[in-house]
Amino acid sequence: MNRTLPPAGLMVAILAVLAGGCGGGSAPDPATVRGTLLDDGTLRPVAEATVSVGSESTTSARDGSFSLPTQSGQRTISITAAGYQDRTINRNLPAGTSNLGTLYLRPALRAGQGAVRGAVTRNGAAEAGATLRSGNAQARSKDDGSYAIYALGTGRRAITAISADGTQTGWACADVSDGEITGGVDIELGLEPPQPPQL
Repeated sequence: MNRTLPPAGLMVAILAVLAGGCGGGSAPDPATVRGTLLDDGTLRPVAEATVSVGSESTTSARDGSFSLPTQSGQRTISITAAGYQDRTINRNLPAGTSNLGTLYLRPALRAGQGAVRGAVTRNGAAEAGATLRSGNAQARSKDDGSYAIYALGTGRRAITAISADGTQTGWACADVSDGEITGGVDIELGLEPPQPPQL
């Protein structure tokens, strides 16, 4: 029986496809993930947190910064730290360095504790760096004026705020529930000392 053989060029192409396997894709490029971890309430650095992408991991430095070599593509970034809630970020990483900026970790709430969120303003504008206190709990407002104060006992709690320059104060009351975060508790600073809260 006579068989017609394909042209030599076609044979070369077929062999190349077979040698390449079924994947057909190129290997992902090297990438690096960077960022800084801060406590969501106090804004202090979170050191010794574990940052992982797949099988690669690193720990944050004393200033909360981290840098993790990985690969480009769709990746899941997992962050764990003692005393904090876990955080997961899904990101399509390009080749090279990706700076995630500042990442805030929420403190874990113990039984019988809750938290409060809100914003601090002065003359209607966001107040950054204000100090907030309620009992033994303390927090600091972010650049956009938002704040979160954790480890509050349940029940009605008074929260006082002092401006970054120490010249203005304000206060608010909030109902704190076990294991929950109460939002929308905003505080407007004024020149006069705050009136005693009515609990």
